[in-house]
Amino acid sequence: MAPTLHRLPAGRAPRVAVVCEPRYRVQRQPAALTERLRRAGVDVHDTPDALDTGDVLVIRGRSDALLRSAELAESRGVTVVNRPSAVRRVVDKVAMGRALRAAHLPSPLEWTGRWSRLCRELAGHDAPLVVKPRFGDNGRDVHVVASGAELASVAWNEPAAIVQAFVPNDGADLKLYAVGGRVWAVRKTSPLPGAPIVASEPVAMTKALVRIAATCRLEFGLDLFGVDCVLGPQGPVVLEVNDFPNYSGLDDADDALARYVLGATGRSVRTRTPDALPTRPIATVGAHP
Repeated sequence: MAPTLHRLPAGRAPRVAVVCEPRYRVQRQPAALTERLRRAGVDVHDTPDALDTGDVLVIRGRSDALLRSAELAESRGVTVVNRPSAVRRVVDKVAMGRALRAAHLPSPLEWTGRWSRLCRELAGHDAPLVVKPRFGDNGRDVHVVASGAELASVAWNEPAAIVQAFVPNDGADLKLYAVGGRVWAVRKTSPLPGAPIVASEPVAMTKALVRIAATCRLEFGLDLFGVDCVLGPQGPVVLEVNDFPNYSGLDDADDALARYVLGATGRSVRTRTPDALPTRPIATVGAHP
């Protein structure tokens, strides 16, 4: 879903504020986006107090404080990417799973609830299981056990958990990266403990992958997002959806991000160098700037 556009005063270059939680400042994004926008001559503010300094506010983070600040900026007429309401839809993985199933997307069999109850009720499950926290990202506290009987041996410090049936696959993740209506597929190393290291490489888009990306975009309302999948025996299976990923393994993602953010200002800018923001179409899902 493209962000709502507003018009800038004539003759003024767009201003973009990029604000992220401290833990993301050492990651590829949004630093690479900020650098790309500056190379294109955009007035970029990326300090923690920059929330109200731009025509467009780009956020990366899930803290309630950041989202509430973004909501306030949005109420003042600032275009926010991703919209805080969309980010909130993927923070809670239990609600996310329900949304994926309601949208009829292929997803693993899942159990949620108090940890003690899950250990008791799944003790007789004789197939591998994946355990993850209800609120978490970047692979934090994800465990794999050979059967339900091993759940009790997991050092789990939260009162509740999500347990998913392990989907047989080739050991690698299939990641969909989307920027507005553009989407890429990349095969990469899984964050699961003990997963084999694989070289990140682009994967050809299929109708099934395009449908997954389009449905997730419509269901969650995100502009910049990733979809974690694995290729199971029956085809791709969606594990979860994440807001504003790192787009690792994609050489042209920074250009796509910069163009999308510029489109959100409702204005274009003259680039400083001929190759400042090249266009390189991959695949499309709906309309985009």
